[in-house]
Amino acid sequence: MTPLLLGLAIGISAPAVKDPPKKDPPSIVGEWVPESAVIGGKNDPPPAGTTFEFTKDGKAIMKEPGSKGDEMKFIVDLKKDPMEIDLKESAGMKEMVMPGIFKIDGDTLTICIAMVGDRPKTFTSPANSTNILITLKRAKKD
Repeated sequence: MTPLLLGLAIGISAPAVKDPPKKDPPSIVGEWVPESAVIGGKNDPPPAGTTFEFTKDGKAIMKEPGSKGDEMKFIVDLKKDPMEIDLKESAGMKEMVMPGIFKIDGDTLTICIAMVGDRPKTFTSPANSTNILITLKRAKKD
């Protein structure tokens, strides 16, 4: 058999190498419990019993004990690095957008949001900034 035919026969009979399956990016959807929060460089933890919920239909709901909850809309871009989030709140006829970044590591969600100004580039809330840096844990299912 000529080398060309031998090479062709080996190439045809060799099993195809498949790319490993792509992993879905971690999901922000679900209920989260805050562990810590820093605003403008100062610790500012939410009251005990506070929860954050991100729904499949794009709602972000913060519930403090005894309240009905504050609701905003959210949009994420999972293709950016770090991943981006925009929180949108309607104030009368004007919509306020707070740009941010987030990361998920296992059951830990870290979000950095700019209350005013440009999207944060790092997960920090320096003194005198309007950045909110919050770390949350995925709520345990009963």
